[in-house]
Amino acid sequence: MTPRAAIIAGFAAILALVIATDRFARRTGSGVRPLPATLTAALRSPVVRVLIFGFWLWLGWHFLAR
Repeated sequence: MTPRAAIIAGFAAILALVIATDRFARRTGSGVRPLPATLTAALRSPVVRVLIFGFWLWLGWHFLAR
């Protein structure tokens, strides 16, 4: 497995974990907050907004720049 394939597989695993957690959070009686509620709470802070924007730029640079 090439390093690029391993990194893509790692990001795919993280995405699958996020989706599974969100589905678990939407069940009745779950104590976990769904992803949109978590992002809404996190994006109230300007520092978190900058960090998420930086991560988004980094992700785009690594997957789209050739």
